[in-house]
Amino acid sequence: MVGIGLAAIGIVVGAMAAYLAVAPQRSVKRLGSIERFRRTRGHMKRHIGDLYERTLFEQQRYRSDKELPILTCNHWIPREPLPLDEVQLLMDAADPGDLRLARSKVRRHLPVGNDGKQAETYSDVVYLYDRPQVWFDSCAYRLMAVTPTVGPRQPGEPSITLTFSTARYFDGQDTAEYLGHEVADRDMSGKARLTDGKYRKWLSEPFSFERRAALPGVSTLTIRRSDQRAFFFMHRRDPEKVAVAMNATNVTPAGEFQPHDDVLPVWRTDLNIWNNMMREYAEEFLGRAESMGRGGSVVDYQHQEPYRSFVKALRDGNITIRFLGIGLDPLTWKPEICVVCIWKDSVFDRIFSDMVQVNEEGVLVVGKRAKHGYQGLEFTAANVQEYAAAPTTYPPGRVCLTLAWRWRQLLDIPAAG
Repeated sequence: MVGIGLAAIGIVVGAMAAYLAVAPQRSVKRLGSIERFRRTRGHMKRHIGDLYERTLFEQQRYRSDKELPILTCNHWIPREPLPLDEVQLLMDAADPGDLRLARSKVRRHLPVGNDGKQAETYSDVVYLYDRPQVWFDSCAYRLMAVTPTVGPRQPGEPSITLTFSTARYFDGQDTAEYLGHEVADRDMSGKARLTDGKYRKWLSEPFSFERRAALPGVSTLTIRRSDQRAFFFMHRRDPEKVAVAMNATNVTPAGEFQPHDDVLPVWRTDLNIWNNMMREYAEEFLGRAESMGRGGSVVDYQHQEPYRSFVKALRDGNITIRFLGIGLDPLTWKPEICVVCIWKDSVFDRIFSDMVQVNEEGVLVVGKRAKHGYQGLEFTAANVQEYAAAPTTYPPGRVCLTLAWRWRQLLDIPAAG
């Protein structure tokens, strides 16, 4: 019996010794995977321009308009700027499809947490190790189809139809934004082709939206114009504050296309590009708190300021809005609706007399001080080209600038140079 007891003790001691020998290795491996995640996120922020350029170059076959640094199908960019009433937005009541398989594909490449367990989602890991200032799982619209009308249109027929379903913000982070992380990780590892990652290959086609949650943004080029001159504004996105287009410069305002509140009637009424633009103007230009989309007060666009002033300016003909097209960011395959919004200068100056320079997402490029606010950067060939050609300008912003310059006469924008 004594021998058996001693043998049992020996087994226990041996097992403990083996565990103590392996445990430090597991701890080092765990910490190493977390540190690599942090370094990859940092690499993506520091080298965002280069990653945009290289992923764009590697995906030439998906560019129907080679002048534009964005992925597009035929007719996604119209032949001329369109009034918003020619862009039809539809909600599809059908089940958009389960994202669990996409999340499981991403999960294989996520770090092990401090508790020794594999992280479940990309958004979970971002929350733990690189959380931006604005970070919550808001309601969102998920793009399911882009359907241009090809050939002669019937009276009342839209020029292009965008079909959506419902989603959450983290759906996009978990199944689409991870593409940027995968590219940055391949770049850090010295891979020759950045777009040959396993997850991107599994998704297969950028224009097929079934496997991932493609949550569109709306990028708006704001033009402040007089009879003789025009000006525009840009936005430097703070990489510590935002989770999309980190450390890039974009046209402004820009933001996720989403309802302002998680209330069923709002899902229907906010399937509206202008409503989305108004909220972004309030947030980015006037420093108003973001409409959080988590249930609560509902925006009254007709009577609540500053929206009432926006609505009146549009109704009075002091704002012209045109749809420029839609395309995909080459890095993350995020859809972006590209718009130009042209304001009469006196109306713009009155509404935005208290325009901020720093907001919750970064710093506005506002140009010189005007009589009642900021005038913006002059809309000249040199200024437009400087941002439209810069690799660190978010590709949809480059598209807005390029198309606004291409169509400046159709848009009646005074331009110098």
